[in-house]
Amino acid sequence: AIAAPMSGCCGPRVINCWASKSAGSKLEPYSYEAPALGLFGIEIKVKYCGLCGSDVHLINADGGYKDFTAYETGTGEPQICGHEVTGEVTGLGSAVSHLTLGQMAGIGWQNGACHNCEWCLRGDEQLCASVKCTCCEGNKGGFADYIRIEDARFAFAIPEGCDPAATAPLLCGGQTVWTPLRQQTKAGDKVGILGLGGLGNMALKFAAALGCEVTALSSSASKKDDAIKNGAHNFIAHGDPAEIEAAAASLDFILVTLATQETVDFSKFFTLLRPRGTMCFVGMCPPITVDVFTMGFTMHNITTSNTGGRKEIVEMLEFCARHKIGASIVERPMQEVNEALEDLHTKNVPYRFVLSND
Repeated sequence: AIAAPMSGCCGPRVINCWASKSAGSKLEPYSYEAPALGLFGIEIKVKYCGLCGSDVHLINADGGYKDFTAYETGTGEPQICGHEVTGEVTGLGSAVSHLTLGQMAGIGWQNGACHNCEWCLRGDEQLCASVKCTCCEGNKGGFADYIRIEDARFAFAIPEGCDPAATAPLLCGGQTVWTPLRQQTKAGDKVGILGLGGLGNMALKFAAALGCEVTALSSSASKKDDAIKNGAHNFIAHGDPAEIEAAAASLDFILVTLATQETVDFSKFFTLLRPRGTMCFVGMCPPITVDVFTMGFTMHNITTSNTGGRKEIVEMLEFCARHKIGASIVERPMQEVNEALEDLHTKNVPYRFVLSND
């Protein structure tokens, strides 16, 4: 027999949030009634929610993001973003056994998968054809006082020793850089991090703690001090041709965290790679052009990475607890969400904004 739901709030709940009612519009206070939790459901009282570039793109219905917005569902419901959530577990379905009421837990970009396909069985749930995302296609995210998802297998315990505020951005941005560093590099590798915004600075911390020799790459020499503080051993101001030439064939791996709509000539960055070196893209860049003929002689690789599976989040959180790693953050009250989104969109900052509820 199926047991009754666990104690806690499992019936319907009115959730208060911040929502965008049309593409590009300012977020407004909005309330909706969330249905009762199912067997695998979970409710979290939102304490912190990180801001991610994907939130901006969804709100604005930019490019390929448009098809995944609530605006396109035809229901008339608004877009409710927020997918880097940490807070207290306040409701659980009866089939949930890895979390308990009152525990600190988090939810990231993904909130569902089939759990039965080849990719899910390999632990690559992010590649599942039935993937569900926390604030896409009408799913309601964490710019709110509470959040509910149908599949608590995509909610994760926050380990003791992890600051819940600094951990929130790790659940999307952090996982995005952790997965390729963990899967495509090893201790002792010479790793470059290109782009020193919020993603890049998390990558510096991870790469250094993983035992790599880390080089920060930025167009601005003003970012050197922060880069060194966050784990870089070396710094290249890539706007200076002399610095690029001096570092030729010095890196095994370059992680590209740039998020730009401008065309970037990556040819000079390939000169930094050693033979068999890899350039991995996790930022959102326009299409690139590469010299395949020259790559044939150097045997360079181009790869991408897409967040990660559940096992990567668990491993990352345990690693962060051991090494005392969190994102570099600036906290803002939840009611300042519009101002924080504007700052995220217009300012090139080396930290992540995190919204907090009182």
